[in-house]
Amino acid sequence: MKRIFLFYFLFSLIVSSCSDDPVAGSGNQNNAELQRMVDSITNFYYTERNIINGGFLIKINTNSGNYFASGGISPSPDENSHLRLCSISKTFNAAAVMLLHQQGKVNIDDLITGNFPGTNTPYLPASPDYDVPYKDQITLKLLLEHRAGVFDVTNDPIPASVPQSYAGQLYAVYVMGLPGNQYHTFTFDEMVGVAATNDLSYFPPGQQYHYSNTGYHILAKIVERASGLTWSEFVETNFFQSLSLNNTSSVWQGNDTIIPSPYIESFFYLNGITTNTTWQNMSSHVSEGNVISNSVDVMQWMNLLITGQAGLNMSNVDLMKQVIPTGENGPNALYGLGICFIDGLGYGHTGALPGYLLIDFYDPDTGVTVFCCI
Repeated sequence: MKRIFLFYFLFSLIVSSCSDDPVAGSGNQNNAELQRMVDSITNFYYTERNIINGGFLIKINTNSGNYFASGGISPSPDENSHLRLCSISKTFNAAAVMLLHQQGKVNIDDLITGNFPGTNTPYLPASPDYDVPYKDQITLKLLLEHRAGVFDVTNDPIPASVPQSYAGQLYAVYVMGLPGNQYHTFTFDEMVGVAATNDLSYFPPGQQYHYSNTGYHILAKIVERASGLTWSEFVETNFFQSLSLNNTSSVWQGNDTIIPSPYIESFFYLNGITTNTTWQNMSSHVSEGNVISNSVDVMQWMNLLITGQAGLNMSNVDLMKQVIPTGENGPNALYGLGICFIDGLGYGHTGALPGYLLIDFYDPDTGVTVFCCI
């Protein structure tokens, strides 16, 4: 809870600072002010928490200029430094589903037990791995909104009451802890299958909001079946390549742990111990946390997506932007179809993995894009 409090304290500082008009002065003045803010946050982080392996990166793009500052990161990064996007990856998955919806290959209002439009082919395989609770009440839209009640296998420990060797543990951590399994390649079938096999869910679909990476694994499986491509191939073809996001990639193999140079190292601090988390097996997070990029690409992506220039027409972008209250505090208080809304920042997404806390937002009212890495 202390770590969560610290994050939201720092997040609120960033939001309040970035919400001000960043183009009031000259380019040099704006960059100096941004650097002053970053230095202040870095000083708080060091003096109040005595944590020295960590830092901050902020980039702001406006109609009149772009600004960049960092503090506490060694070696000093620039806008081309690569890092993992964590849950900002979900925006690519949501856009993939919406692109297929636009093409008439899926219908987001369909139940996942139904068939692809105009076919006899079901959205999901006839496999026990996808027999999640209440599946005959779950629509693609509910999965996009995190309102389907699907148990989150990657974020939540498996209940101790489950008759499995991994009971009471995070499934992926358990599997990678087995001898020789550090680089195990997880699959959508495997991850969703844990929830299905153990009959795990939070609530009947549509009743409330609960963030679920596993729900986005189900969506990714549907993307693959609708397109005939792997999820990584689909986003690479339709978004990375077509939009010239040349520094963005989707890793999916368990042994693909390297981040392209230049990159930002990540550190996870817990109970006085600092662990370098730069090189990670991200295969359990494909489609919801596995994308690698840099600030230039990911800010361009969010700008293009929200302005209807990423392959989706504005009517489908507007569907994604129909945010509703989640009942939570913080960045996800208003969530739509794979994107959230924060007053003063606009539309985008946050991300978190051991070592990274990220925000990436575009405000259509001001034309300002903000990317922060904590």
